[in-house]
Amino acid sequence: MATSSAGGKTVVVTGGAGGLGKVIASAFLDAGANVAIFDVHEGRLKETAAGWEKHGDKFLTSQTDITDETAVTTFFANVSAKFGRIDMLINNAGVMDKFDAAGTLPLDLWNRVIGVNLTGAYLCTKAAINAFESQSPSGGTIINIASVASVRGFAAGAAYTASKHGLLGLVKNTATFYGPKGIYSLAFLMGGMDTNIVDIFATGFNQEGMARAQAIAPGFDPAKQMISLSDVVKYCIFFSDPAVAETSNGAMIDINKNWPVV
Repeated sequence: MATSSAGGKTVVVTGGAGGLGKVIASAFLDAGANVAIFDVHEGRLKETAAGWEKHGDKFLTSQTDITDETAVTTFFANVSAKFGRIDMLINNAGVMDKFDAAGTLPLDLWNRVIGVNLTGAYLCTKAAINAFESQSPSGGTIINIASVASVRGFAAGAAYTASKHGLLGLVKNTATFYGPKGIYSLAFLMGGMDTNIVDIFATGFNQEGMARAQAIAPGFDPAKQMISLSDVVKYCIFFSDPAVAETSNGAMIDINKNWPVV
């Protein structure tokens, strides 16, 4: 998958030790980029680092809490120090809720989902922008892994829906303010994917909420509508070209195989 647009660049991927994040990060390494990832899962980080040993010193891994501003700022500073610059941030880290509506949603789950999906994305966006502005030449691109739940009222529970709606506001505000400075921001509106974001369902979920969501947007067939992670990678590498990212600055890009139909 080597491509001139990715080779030599430095890419940060949050939640990069598992699922979509790991697939994206691995592809950029294979394409010749420097890659830095952080994740909260120590075991996944160790396994990922071991698998990347063939890439020598072209990668950096860190166990970092995305909701801790000091830790996030330190991580980005370490990336800039190691590789000299940062060209791209992929805000991939995310957690799902359990399909609870507001009346039954526990506050601790609300705080966790908003913290990771929205506050974490903001903290990483902030750190990346500061790096983009201070390096020479300045500039960079931020891809945000959003969701069909970013534009639909009931594709998930209240917490996840609110977090992904809020993420689009962050994307558009960032694109508008920083676009003239060569810093671009866009969102992928993802459909169904086979990733570790649904790990939370292992402890149960709101049956009524799930049934309601399926009734509102029926017809999901994993064999037909599931998005291949390797196809998402192609979009990421495509937008690693700043000229391409500029043309889609502020855009919401559907990657969902036309499900749910809107």
